[in-house]
Amino acid sequence: MLESGRVMGIDYGVKRVGIAVSDPMGIIAQGIETLQNDQAIVSKIIDIVKKMAVKEIVIGKPLKLSGLEGDSAAGAANFADRLRRKLAQERLDSVEIVEWDERFTTNIAKQTQIEMGMRKKERQKKGNLDRMASQLILQSYLDAHPRSKPVKEKEL
Repeated sequence: MLESGRVMGIDYGVKRVGIAVSDPMGIIAQGIETLQNDQAIVSKIIDIVKKMAVKEIVIGKPLKLSGLEGDSAAGAANFADRLRRKLAQERLDSVEIVEWDERFTTNIAKQTQIEMGMRKKERQKKGNLDRMASQLILQSYLDAHPRSKPVKEKEL
C-alpha cells in the first residue's frame, strides 16, 4: 500500500454520510462535506471519486465495544457492497474499498469540536460532526497505513 493517490473516508449513517479525502500523497485527511443518505448517495460518492481521482475508499465500520458487529456495522457493510457494485458498473473496480473499525470516532469528534472552541450552535449541526468523524476515520487509517517509506537518517 505504498502507492500514492487520494483516499476517501466515509462515516456512514442512516440519515447522513460524512466524506473526507486525503491529499494526493495520502498523508493528511480533510473533511470535505456531509451528504444526505438518499437514493442518490452512491452516485454522489462515485462523482466525488471521479472528480478527485480517489484510489481507495475507507468506510467506517461501527463495531460494538466487544468487537462484534451490530445493526450499524451491518448497515455500513451493506453500503460498502452497494458501492462496490456501482464502482464495477462504472469501470472503477480498481478503487479498493476497506472497512475500518471506527469505534469511539463520533465521541472523539464531539470532544475535538469542544477543544477547538467550536460554538455550541455549530456543534449542534449534525453535518459538522459527521464530516469530522469521516476525517478522523480516514486519518486513523492513513496513520496505520503509511503511503511512503520513511526517510532514513543516512539518506538525509
